[in-house]
Amino acid sequence: MRRKGWQLGLQGSGQLVGGLPSPRFFRAVAERAEELGYDSLWAGDHISFVNPILDPLVALSLFAAATERVELGTSVLLLPLRPPPVVAKQAASLDWLSGGRLVLGVGVGGEGEKDFRAVGVDPRERGARADEALQALAALLSGPEASFRGRFFSFSGVTIAPGPARMRRVPFWVGGRSQAAIRRAARLGHGWMPIWVSPERFAEGWGEVARQAKEAGRDSDALVPAVVLPARVEDDGPLARRRAQEHLSRRYGQPFPERVVERYCLAGTPGECARRLRDYVSAGARHVVLNLCAGEADFLAQAERLAEVAREGAGWQA
Repeated sequence: MRRKGWQLGLQGSGQLVGGLPSPRFFRAVAERAEELGYDSLWAGDHISFVNPILDPLVALSLFAAATERVELGTSVLLLPLRPPPVVAKQAASLDWLSGGRLVLGVGVGGEGEKDFRAVGVDPRERGARADEALQALAALLSGPEASFRGRFFSFSGVTIAPGPARMRRVPFWVGGRSQAAIRRAARLGHGWMPIWVSPERFAEGWGEVARQAKEAGRDSDALVPAVVLPARVEDDGPLARRRAQEHLSRRYGQPFPERVVERYCLAGTPGECARRLRDYVSAGARHVVLNLCAGEADFLAQAERLAEVAREGAGWQA
């Protein structure tokens, strides 16, 4: 569902820092996100990483069953790790079951070498594999029968049925802030959704996406500028930033610099978070995905407070 202004998403499934929650937790997250007016729900991806994590399309299937309105997205599916026909089958099935609510956020990964070892993929090939997989997915999801021949993936006469609910189209939003990711979004994607970007770098990157899209003969106005922000709100700003830093250090299994939290995250008092949101919207973001620095005990409370901050302080229309 598209609204005027900008949209707000919530990453409801990601690395499970601090232990496994009850499975009922994920249904509660989906139900509460829809009640609060969030526009989208997202799920992260790893095969084998620092902490436990649900398969993203399995998590989104639960979210789909627990909701009726919100968009559902992968943030992001590590595309080089999977054969395109398998991704197309899962994506088309979920889009069809959810009534056309799926956004396939895709990325190349790279911060977790264990992911690549687990499936026997050379991480040095991840960019080339992602480019080829996006082309293959476009063919598979536009049916009714697809053939493709490339360096990494080849198939002939493949039919994906049922197809996506929206005239055999699932939008691809490309993650990453590198020049390769910008090129991928401009030429092969339907949106761009980086993480670890300042408002200034986001504005520069989005300008480059739009420019390259036009050069490729595409309508840049049809692409979605989105951004993923690790987020934590507290009445005490330094406490919010410290808790975000501690959470991210546990999430990635390594010390997380304070300067990264200050530069790339949404962490602080309600007023500070509202100003930060406005900065990204002013930089061109039209879909902001909050990736909460929170565990089971305070996840819903953080989701509620941040929705209030966005609505009352940053002009989000829930």
